[in-house]
Amino acid sequence: MNELFLDFLTILLPTFFFFYMAITLIHRNMNSMMNRIAAILMLAFQLYFLGEYIKTSLLPQYQMQIVLYGNSPMLLLVICCLVHLSILFGGPTTAYLKRYLPLFYAAPYVLWLFFLSTKDHRILYNVNVTDGRSPLDPLFLLLTVLFVAGYILISVVILSISWFRTRELKHKKSLRSILLSLFLLFAWFVMVTSLLQLTLVTTRNAMILFFVGYLFWAVTLRHFIGKYDIMPDYRKLFHHLFQSAPTGILLLDEKGAIKEMNPRAKQWLSGIADSDIMSHFQFEDRMNLSARLACVQRENEVQWEAQIVNSHKGDLDLIIGLELIEETNEKLFVMHLTDVTSLKDTERKLLKSEQNYKYLAHHDPLTNLYNRAALQEQLLQKFMVHESFALVLIDLDRFKPINDVYGHYVGDLYLKHFAQILASCAQPDDKIGRIGGDEFVWIISSVPENIELDTFINESLSLLHKLPFQYEDIQIAISFSSGVSLYPRDAMDITTLMKKADEAMYKLKHSKR
Repeated sequence: MNELFLDFLTILLPTFFFFYMAITLIHRNMNSMMNRIAAILMLAFQLYFLGEYIKTSLLPQYQMQIVLYGNSPMLLLVICCLVHLSILFGGPTTAYLKRYLPLFYAAPYVLWLFFLSTKDHRILYNVNVTDGRSPLDPLFLLLTVLFVAGYILISVVILSISWFRTRELKHKKSLRSILLSLFLLFAWFVMVTSLLQLTLVTTRNAMILFFVGYLFWAVTLRHFIGKYDIMPDYRKLFHHLFQSAPTGILLLDEKGAIKEMNPRAKQWLSGIADSDIMSHFQFEDRMNLSARLACVQRENEVQWEAQIVNSHKGDLDLIIGLELIEETNEKLFVMHLTDVTSLKDTERKLLKSEQNYKYLAHHDPLTNLYNRAALQEQLLQKFMVHESFALVLIDLDRFKPINDVYGHYVGDLYLKHFAQILASCAQPDDKIGRIGGDEFVWIISSVPENIELDTFINESLSLLHKLPFQYEDIQIAISFSSGVSLYPRDAMDITTLMKKADEAMYKLKHSKR
């Protein structure tokens, strides 16, 4: 009973540490080949020593079957996984060895199957040997020891090559530590095997020593994995990505309340209480948050453009993506915020530039009135709908002497003054433009009934005479001549209509002279 309890403490109970390490490795990253092989290695260790405990303490009458069909393949799996892991640890420097992995796995198992199929099992494992020597067939034991020692030595060589060739400092340190631990494991295995062959220790005690050595090595390996992050924990990795993401990320519950924010979102939303954050988003469609969450539940993932108003950090233009997470116990939504303020600013500048271009293409740069091209478009539109109108052609009198006496700067100011007063004389639907140096066109859309056209125009233009041009000590009275033509009474096309108005205007100008 004491021996049974001792075996329980020294072999069975610590064996489950291998199981714990296998579970944690898989939990860290099940998609990693290195993690999967390391987990298989730990499980093989557990099954091997569990078989030894059962053979020695619980079911000694089945020790031959347990050793030949249980412990032997598990021990071979351990050494095969050890070589596989060493190749994976080496990275690119040992990647070419992956092609030989089937050979590494097949060789010991082919030999094991050969012995099982060609020799009597009672000879392979002699249960009558109880004097402390190994009950295994000497040749079978020798080849097993050679394979175990050889595979450990191969792993040492592979790691040594990787350590020598790698230039990355962190990887070099990790390989050196693993190499040292593996070398000590190899030395421990050789020492215990030698003690067993010299009958200095019994098989049972040798098994305990083997177990202690392998357990210590496994604990050391697990420590190196955590220290050097050889097999990265993807939960931590995703947490780091969440923390360092250049976009803002918000985690919302099913009611839209914020449960978590990453640092970038906190930076953009600083100064706003968590409960008020959603009210600071301005969407063009005016849809409330509840409706958006319902929309996401139907379509799983939706995107909008929005602006967030933050008096502390300034306004931001954002593209907001909302996604439903269904793999959790509660309904959660992930809101991704992408800052597109610079793009929107560029878009607004381009739009404004386009508007300015269109404005300059249709307006006179000096007076801001319509230019000749824009007036022609306005007239064509009126022709298309057969809308009657009056075209007034206005020409300034004695404008050239103003430029000659006072200079072109004063002349330009005179033109701007005239254009402003002329614009104030027009009705909202009228169109006014400058078609030449001192020539202006006024398109009158409608004339009040019961009023003569000439009377209406003269009364409208009377303001031009009342407001002379004034600049510093220069005062110039406004003088002009005008001519009128009517559509469709006088003409049905622009050229004739302009000619009629021009003739009437020059007739008035000559009469003044």
